[in-house]
This record gives sequence, structure tokens and C-alpha cells, in this order.
Amino acid sequence: MINIQANYNTDDIYLGKITNILESINVAFIKLEEWRKNGFLVLENNISSGPDGNNNVGDEVIVQIIKEEISNKGPTVSKDINIKDREIEIYLYNENTIRINKNWGHKNKQSLGIFGRLIKPKKLGLSIKKTEKRIDLWELVCRIRSLTEKSLVVKERIKDKITSPCLISCRQEISDAILKKIIIQRETIIIVESRDQAFNIKKKLEYTSSKRNRVFIEYWLKREPGNYKNNVNYLIRKILNSNTKLSTGGHIVIEKTEALTSIDVNSGSFNKPRSSRETILWINLAATKEIINQLRLKNISGIIVIDFIGMINQDDQLLLLEYLSTQLQLNLTESKIIQISEIGLVEVTKKREGKNMYDIFTKKCPKCKGMGHVKKQILPNKISTNFLEMNSIYG
Repeated sequence: MINIQANYNTDDIYLGKITNILESINVAFIKLEEWRKNGFLVLENNISSGPDGNNNVGDEVIVQIIKEEISNKGPTVSKDINIKDREIEIYLYNENTIRINKNWGHKNKQSLGIFGRLIKPKKLGLSIKKTEKRIDLWELVCRIRSLTEKSLVVKERIKDKITSPCLISCRQEISDAILKKIIIQRETIIIVESRDQAFNIKKKLEYTSSKRNRVFIEYWLKREPGNYKNNVNYLIRKILNSNTKLSTGGHIVIEKTEALTSIDVNSGSFNKPRSSRETILWINLAATKEIINQLRLKNISGIIVIDFIGMINQDDQLLLLEYLSTQLQLNLTESKIIQISEIGLVEVTKKREGKNMYDIFTKKCPKCKGMGHVKKQILPNKISTNFLEMNSIYG
């Protein structure tokens, strides 16, 4: 699920103003837009970045949003400004930077480093991350040129900056956000609203997808199909349901709180293998696969605590942990298992990338104020009325 917000979006660049500095924790609050939440800037890693070294209250600074706002927290911002396209990043102010991800391996890293020095734009930095597919060097050159043009446009806008606070970069389009995050697979279908959008995306895909990949772009002849809204609403309601059934017969319950996300695995009516040991292992393995799917689908991040069905056999425990670790590496970026508690809870962390489904489509209950339960009436009407009368007489 990719969501374009009306307020702040990841990678937006702002000319902001420092409104407050907390020296005890080395952070600053940046006003980005009038009447909206301030950005949160960690000064420790940002003092040498950006076009200026301003770090005093009232100073204007160029910042980029790296994490969207969540609940009552404003967006997290950085002075390390970059324009990115999946695994390629162009840095506007770190001009001597050439970063090649260490996961490329020594030979590839060395050759890419030499290649990067040859094609790196002047007065701009370059970073190339590891990708699953093999990079075509000519495609890489074309994409770097495209990002360089965008970077120079942003630099010109910064030079002609007006009174802060204001947005420097253009508002993102939904097609740009999708193409940034989705690596085109062998067969991909993209459905858009109009013929113009279809040709626009085709043009953007010319240098971003391999010739071996087959990409189909479809567009609606009508403005909106008859049942489209009902189908989307049904899917969203289904995704927000805390209870998810497993194909084996068990189910998992996902509960999101502000501090962490808890996941409980239940056996339900599943009882196919002969022994209870096989039953428990089978359910836990099936639950692991579904948990990974749900974390991706709902974009859940932060601290995740999983309560699997208890297993006495240590070999089964190791098998489950190895399977969970493999699935995390294959399907979730920057996630890892932290530890297993004494009572058998598995703790996992995942780096936040945008808002989750709960932040986008839910809000606090006006009755329970986000507690998750509606309060019952504790005292009968007569007793509460008498109590109020006593308060008015003796109060």
C-alpha cells in the first residue's frame, strides 16, 4: 500500500526554520509549514551536511523528510539532501561522496567504485545500493543522468528560495512513489485511470526496467468501474481485521499499540498430524509465513513480539527460528530477530518505511480514547444520581 499524503511525504525537501533546540538530547524542531506539525531533526548527524551550517533558533535550513509523521509525532527530517531512484542516490551537498554498498562483494564493489568516479556528476555525491538483479551499466548511466537533472533543478530552486517555511521540491505523484518502491518483476500489470497516465508511466519505465521483463499498462475506458469503491472498501476492512485465519485451520491475532505490535498464534481446530509435537510445529511454521505476509501487507514496523505456540523440543525451536530468519531476510527489508525471552516470546524489529495501514485508515475511538474498549457504566443510574445530589448538598 503506497499512500500520498496531503501533508508531508517521504523525500519532500523543505526550506524550514529552527523553532527550538533541545541541547540535552541534541535535537532541533523545524517549522516546515504554517499550522502543521514541526519536523524533528537530530543535530548530531547533520551538522556538516547541507548548504549551510546554521543550527541556531530562527535560522533557515534546507531539510528533507526521511520519516512521515505518525500519530502525535511530527516527521523526522535530515540535512543530508538526496534525490533517489531505488538503489541509486544523488547527494546535493556531499560532493566528494561515493558510496558503494559492501554487499556487492569485493570485486563488484571495486569496479563499481571506479565506474562511479568516472560518471559521478560534478559537485554532487553518488551512492549505489545492492540490488537483487544484475545492473546494466548503460541503464545505470541513463538513470544517473536523469537524477542529476532533477538534482540541479532542486539546487536552482534552493538558490531562488523565498521566505521560509516552504516546500522546495515538487509534490510527489502516485506513479513516482510506486516506481520508486516497486522493483518491476518479470510480469507486472500496472492499472491506471487514463490513457495519458498510461503513456506517462511508459515513458518513465523506459530506463528503469530490463528488456527481459514484461510490463503491461492498462487504463480504464470509463472514469470509474461500477463496483470499484465497494471492492476497495471491502479489502481495506478485511486487512484491518485483527484476526487472520491460516490455511491449516489455526489463526493469528495481530494487535497494534503505540509502543509495539503483538502477534498471538492459536491452533484453533487444526489436528492433522499424529503427535502433538508435529501439530504445534506445523502450525507455527504456517503462522510464520502468514505473519510475514501480514507485516508486508499492513506495513507494520518497530518492535514486534510474536507469541508462538510453546514447543518443548529444542530442535523444533531452532527449526522455527531459522525459518523465521530466512523469511525475514527474503521478504522484509532491514528486519532482524533480537532475542527469545524466557517465556518463549520472539522479539523482532523492522525499520519503519512510511505509514502502516492503521495510521492511514483508522483514528482513535471517541468513546474509549484509543484504549481499544468501550467503557461500561460502572454505577446504576439511581446510585450515580444520588451521588451527584450528595455532592451538590455537601460539596
